[in-house]
Amino acid sequence: MDGTWTIGELAERAAAALAADGAVQVSGRVRDVPNTRLIRWYTTIGLLDPPLARRGRTALYGPRHLLQLVAVKRRQAEGRSIAEIQLELAAATDDTLTPVSYTQLTLPTIA
Repeated sequence: MDGTWTIGELAERAAAALAADGAVQVSGRVRDVPNTRLIRWYTTIGLLDPPLARRGRTALYGPRHLLQLVAVKRRQAEGRSIAEIQLELAAATDDTLTPVSYTQLTLPTIA
């Protein structure tokens, strides 16, 4: 399946997108960049859609997951709580997520 990433690759892409403009979390309790455990938790609480597919035991994620993940981290950088972010972004469309995340669905490839 082309255009999909493992959870680790998704975390790397999100970190690169967040680093592009220097987004910094205001709370010391919140990580600046997501890790795989955080991505799984966001999926569990509904902030990220379930994986697109699985290759064996490996979950595969796509561009929409990247939009969701970066949008959540940007809202946290603004000082919003997870509950506030859930209310705003639950079931958000790509058109809603794109301006919040400042990320386009067609991103350059990370080497």
